[in-house]
Amino acid sequence: MINVIKVILYRMIKSKSYLVMPIFIIPIVIACSIYFSSSFVTKANIGIVGDYNINFNSEEINIIKLQNKVMLSDLAKNKYDAVISFEDGKAVVDTIKGNDFKNKVEKTINGESVTFKDGEKRGVAANIIGYITMFVILLGVMLYRFFLDDKRGIAKRIISANISYGQYILSHLISVFIIIFIPTSIVTVLCKELFHLDTTVTIFQLIFIILILSLLSSAFGLLISSSVKEMQSASMLSVMINIITTLFAGSFFTVSNNNLITKIGSLLPQKHILDFTIALENNDVITYGNVASVIAITIIMIFCSFLINKYKSYS
Repeated sequence: MINVIKVILYRMIKSKSYLVMPIFIIPIVIACSIYFSSSFVTKANIGIVGDYNINFNSEEINIIKLQNKVMLSDLAKNKYDAVISFEDGKAVVDTIKGNDFKNKVEKTINGESVTFKDGEKRGVAANIIGYITMFVILLGVMLYRFFLDDKRGIAKRIISANISYGQYILSHLISVFIIIFIPTSIVTVLCKELFHLDTTVTIFQLIFIILILSLLSSAFGLLISSSVKEMQSASMLSVMINIITTLFAGSFFTVSNNNLITKIGSLLPQKHILDFTIALENNDVITYGNVASVIAITIIMIFCSFLINKYKSYS
């Protein structure tokens, strides 16, 4: 099995164009994400439609004058945290950051003093993990290209390699995990040191979180690659699932404004990873239930992948 892993890794490393994404592009994206997330202004960007003046009793608000109402996509892109318009002289607050944030904006309009950053309490480390989650999970699917190419001749490869069916599938899983975990950990740690990021999460804790994320990504990629026949189909399916679940989990910012979306988000592994990071940052009582949930979901994905591949190999 070790020899099979070496062969798979060799094929990955030998294919220079294939390694552009994990070795160059993804680390650059991670570095940029870390840099911008570490330099986030804590002020909330509040747009005001029309020629109205509001004296906010808060130093955490950046006022932006607007001529017209903005589109919902501008709120989704985090361009504005909230937009205030006036109907019959009454202020109306539009936001996708939840009722708690909306209530805080309404209180500031009434002259009350509000602290916005008490909401999520997300620091640099949580922003780092939140931003790299989507890219790492996408990478987990892309790295199974050789597995998808080999699936048709999987029986011959197992016989020639003299290993069991399970060991062959596991070899691909381990190989993908290595290619994800090592570069991501190195780049993240280097950026933390080079940018002198002030975070209460230690390097070892950050590496541990990336390890859990890499395991999840590898398992997700294996499941998607086991369910489809071609790389193009795997990419399209993974992008769709990844974007929706990562947004619902609030990896970039809180997008829930109703209980249903909040409940859906709470079931997603990305949310558990993010919550664990936030707990570490805020020195909360650490319970490893979130980590255990992610590991359990990862194991289920791997198990389902084995069943799918085994069924297809006999059909």
